[in-house]
Amino acid sequence: LPQARAFAPLPLKQNVTKTNAVTARVVVMQQRRVAVPAAAPTGAGRRTTQVQLLKPVVSPRGGARSTSASAMGEGGEPPPSGEGGIASYTLPGEASYPGIYCDWSVTPEDVVEVWSYRACLSAVAVAVLVCSSSLVVGDAAEGVLNPAYFLGAGGLGAALYLIHMYVDPIKKAMQAMWAFGFLGSVGIALTTGESVPAYVAHNPMAVWLVGPMFAALTGVAFKEGMCYGKAECAALFFVIPLTLLGHLSGIMGEDTEKAFVALWCVLIAVFASRKYTQAVKDDIGDKSVFIFNALPEAQQGAWVARARARDPARFAGMEE
Repeated sequence: LPQARAFAPLPLKQNVTKTNAVTARVVVMQQRRVAVPAAAPTGAGRRTTQVQLLKPVVSPRGGARSTSASAMGEGGEPPPSGEGGIASYTLPGEASYPGIYCDWSVTPEDVVEVWSYRACLSAVAVAVLVCSSSLVVGDAAEGVLNPAYFLGAGGLGAALYLIHMYVDPIKKAMQAMWAFGFLGSVGIALTTGESVPAYVAHNPMAVWLVGPMFAALTGVAFKEGMCYGKAECAALFFVIPLTLLGHLSGIMGEDTEKAFVALWCVLIAVFASRKYTQAVKDDIGDKSVFIFNALPEAQQGAWVARARARDPARFAGMEE
């Protein structure tokens, strides 16, 4: 009898109470769509999660098309405050990085975007090397020039879609320049009997048709050089326009043009290869800026107002 009493079930009323409590907690968690916060030490680069989001995390490419999760909490307000003042867009077990608007982690989608961007730059570099080979082998390379040229042109267009830039109007301007240059290249390919590189080499005025696309490439070099201090990108920023303008104006002699093209090949090969040594998070920049910019203007104001009240230190240096 004592053993039976020891293993006797709890009274029915107590069991029902516990069941109701668990059910109520599950319902509340489902309504809030937020998992239980996990305690962890603070600091940049820490492997923690302040809040485990059950929704996808915003892609950092910028613009409304890249928003895969709402940056607002219940009732259209900023999400609840965590240790950093605003709920962080972090992943469990992944490193988190402090941003001006919130903490964030690198997601699998971010990794795919960054590596795709690097692959596109590699395609551009290969295209430049192949198209420049005609200076060495002459007409023997004519059959591969157009495929290589348009491989590089397509790679540049994709890179301009994937590139992480805070100022969206500049990004759109670079994409527009690429589009004009690409259309000019297509026109040359369809209306002449030569490959695009050969035609431009024989007709300097054709630089006006393809030049805008190379201006966009110059913009990519400027962005990479300014953001990451890459010497090869700073050099490309001058070498690309000088080569094209020298060919257009006829100021450069043939030997000088070949020297500039050779320098261009070396610099862009170094640029494309060194991108693979860079940390993914560095290619993204401050992801919280892209998260914030993806919000409608009204929600941005609500985010900033509430964030300032909760975490003044994070926003002390931010302009109104």
